[in-house]
Amino acid sequence: MADKIERDFSKISLFSSIKKDDLAQLANECRWQMFDTGRAIIDRGEEYSDVYILTGGRAHVLNYSENGKVIDYAALGTGDIFGELAAIDGLPRSASVVTQTVCTMAVISGARFIELVISNPQVSHELIKRMAAVIRTSDRRINDFSLLKAEQRVCIELLRLAEPNPGDLAQFMVHPMPTQSNFANRIGLARETVGRIFSRLARQEIISRKNKTVFLNDRTKLEEMALF
Repeated sequence: MADKIERDFSKISLFSSIKKDDLAQLANECRWQMFDTGRAIIDRGEEYSDVYILTGGRAHVLNYSENGKVIDYAALGTGDIFGELAAIDGLPRSASVVTQTVCTMAVISGARFIELVISNPQVSHELIKRMAAVIRTSDRRINDFSLLKAEQRVCIELLRLAEPNPGDLAQFMVHPMPTQSNFANRIGLARETVGRIFSRLARQEIISRKNKTVFLNDRTKLEEMALF
């Protein structure tokens, strides 16, 4: 299976400063793998330091509250890396990563990753910027969880995920729309609560759904509901 994977680092922004020949050498040093949908790549608490480079597909980072509730920390797509925290501090994995689609990945040992970061200042800078973005996102989510009502969380997350509709740039849409369970996990709510709010928004014609796409019919109203 690994032989069929295209060993391409061209979409990995973290490695954009590395010379072509050195990048090819790095690709040869990696272990290349393909994972089916719904596979756990990393489990929280595991004690090894490999770093994963997602070269194709989508995955999400999951954690669990004290009462066992699943919390979806972040979405990962082509070009993202994960597992670097264990490589940096040597501690067990702090979260789990599960595939949402078929994924291709390059796996590099934690020691080799640290060597690469130390020897390349631009790679170090890109890694620092990435970790700063993770901290900012976490701060925003903590604020949302502690201060906002359920309906506000749903509206804000829809607005965050929305992008212009290529067929009508005046309209915004979410595609592909996460499952209700995944969406609920992202914002720390029960799936049933999210389902009720989606139904209410649809009845009010603020959103509509077609297959795997949710359309924001009234983005202004959604923004107002997110604030109050």
